[in-house]
Amino acid sequence: MIGRSQGLLAAAACVLGFGACSDPNNHTDLRPDGPPEVLTVLASNDPDNAGIAEQATFCKIGDEKRPGLIPANPNAPYQVCPDDLSQGVAEVTDTQPSGWYVRIQFDELLNPDVEDLLPLATGLFAGSLKNTQPVTLQCNGVDVPYDGYYDPSGNSFTWPPGPSLFIQPTAIDSPEMVPSGSACQISIKSNVVDKSGIQVPSDEVGPYPFKIADLALVAEDPAPPKDPTKPTVITADAPLLLTFNAAVQLSSLDPTKIEIHEVADCKTDTALGAAHTAVVTADAHSKLVLDISADDAPATKAWNPAPTTGTTYRITFAAGAQVADLAGATGELPAAADLTLCFSVKP
Repeated sequence: MIGRSQGLLAAAACVLGFGACSDPNNHTDLRPDGPPEVLTVLASNDPDNAGIAEQATFCKIGDEKRPGLIPANPNAPYQVCPDDLSQGVAEVTDTQPSGWYVRIQFDELLNPDVEDLLPLATGLFAGSLKNTQPVTLQCNGVDVPYDGYYDPSGNSFTWPPGPSLFIQPTAIDSPEMVPSGSACQISIKSNVVDKSGIQVPSDEVGPYPFKIADLALVAEDPAPPKDPTKPTVITADAPLLLTFNAAVQLSSLDPTKIEIHEVADCKTDTALGAAHTAVVTADAHSKLVLDISADDAPATKAWNPAPTTGTTYRITFAAGAQVADLAGATGELPAAADLTLCFSVKP
């Protein structure tokens, strides 16, 4: 479980997985003299979990080596730290709960003993921090188990910036995962040294704080129509999917809080008949998704009565509708004033 950004622009010597990289021969733009200093601490910040976007939760004040505008970011040129060296950055408060990670960038190469190199079946090696444990990662005051790797490649002009330590919780997809909305921090231990054995300055070991985003609904399929006079048309056996920013408990969404009505059109909330009863099922492909329409067998409809072709449906969530992630943190579903799903069933 790693951030996918490492596989995009990492050095050629890197190995995917918890990738190990050989030390680059070109030390351009690094600062080998003196102790290894922390230039930035970045937290993953990708709304669609693509593993590319990272946002600085710390930028070292007054240091010309810290990254500014990085044109090499795959999404678009990206401003990591302000151009004004006297300015820092605000704490990241919306790290996505699923698949999150932290990156600590230094101004010089570290002693490679900061990680272990584990042999792979391919004959290559993968870096791991499982045994060396160079940082302390905590959320809500509790130590979080992690793994990761040391990436000696890059500088303040590359994406991702480097050299760096990549840290990711190892329980991110288990019931013991970090709850959504957690206040977290990362601190550097004394075994993080440069090639001369010099430790990180005591005033730069942290802790560096950041926060996990609250549990939230992030997408619907079909999406709400842009034009209420032209509802999305779906087939009778098409699923209606709700996607969240974290793995959710199937039993946490009360079906009675899902209001399904037949309507004349999407512009009105006047029901034409009795409400339909929803049944919430798990999606076969992702723990982040709940299905509130039909299961995998087209003959068995989750709605009661079954969806009717040629009919327009309006779906809203009653007050108090909520879901919970695997760690028990809860999030409210949008009220009808903020989200209305409306579509018609293809004849």
